[in-house]
Amino acid sequence: MNGVINIGIKIFRSLVRILILAGVLGVSACVTAPAKKATYTTKIYTFNSTNRGSYRPVIAMIAMPLKAKGPLPVIITQHGSSRDGIVFPGGRGQTDEYSTRLVYEGTKRGFAVAAIDAFYKTRIQPGDKTKFPNAHQYALDLKTILASDARFDRANIFYTGFSYGAGQVNKSVDIGVDFKSVHWRAVASAEPGCNVISEPVKVPFPILLIKGSESHYYVEPCQYFVRLLRAAEVDVTLSVIEGGNHFFSTDGRITRGKAVNGCRFNPVIRKQEGTLQFADGSLASRRLIKEKCFTSEAGSGKNRLLLDGVIDRVLNFFAANKT
Repeated sequence: MNGVINIGIKIFRSLVRILILAGVLGVSACVTAPAKKATYTTKIYTFNSTNRGSYRPVIAMIAMPLKAKGPLPVIITQHGSSRDGIVFPGGRGQTDEYSTRLVYEGTKRGFAVAAIDAFYKTRIQPGDKTKFPNAHQYALDLKTILASDARFDRANIFYTGFSYGAGQVNKSVDIGVDFKSVHWRAVASAEPGCNVISEPVKVPFPILLIKGSESHYYVEPCQYFVRLLRAAEVDVTLSVIEGGNHFFSTDGRITRGKAVNGCRFNPVIRKQEGTLQFADGSLASRRLIKEKCFTSEAGSGKNRLLLDGVIDRVLNFFAANKT
């Protein structure tokens, strides 16, 4: 009897291994598969995009509600400097906690949510600020891809991001942006640094900026950016989350680490002609930005008690601006 039982156990274990292997192969092949609690499905997109004059591979995970009927409104979301959120199916990419929660909550509300891994196939670490790519171009390229897909509503494509990702969102008002005829419907920038900003031009979509009152990326440069946006007749809203640090947490504290927050009262502006200028009118350069805007004053504390409220605010903003 024991021999029969042992044989049965061996057969069972073999079947389990086969099923696991089949699941891994299915995900690696980018077959659409149910995600957490089977409330949405995911699909992996890979494409080539430009960064500093050369093409490089980019990966994105698209999460789509199971029961939604298309065409779906789409949110493209960009991670911050730390990818501390969900790993894409097959382990070929990752996003951050902000985008992770946006995927879960956005799909519940009928949005498709596309999370870009801007550091895919690189060795970029959170402290490598000068090596971060121009992920705004990645988002524009992905927008063009999704706008041509009948499953998605090209009139309702939104863009958001956290921290480094928020800085990419802020580039949406730059005069040099080529939207390829399809503009964003609305954009939301969660905890941008605003120490280096674009000289804005009028765009046909609203922008929401969200800051934590206790962030080590101080609110003053973003307030200056808002004044520039309003002078350019951009529809902008600045929301400050009281008691929240950079991570929308209530346990924030200042620590030692690299941050681009030294131009608190004199941010750098990327001018339309391609030059750099401090807010006081003096000329800036990459060398001066590194000398004056980079500091060792970082922030910590990640209980993220206020983050769900921020996600809710972003989704409400997008829902209110759908056609």
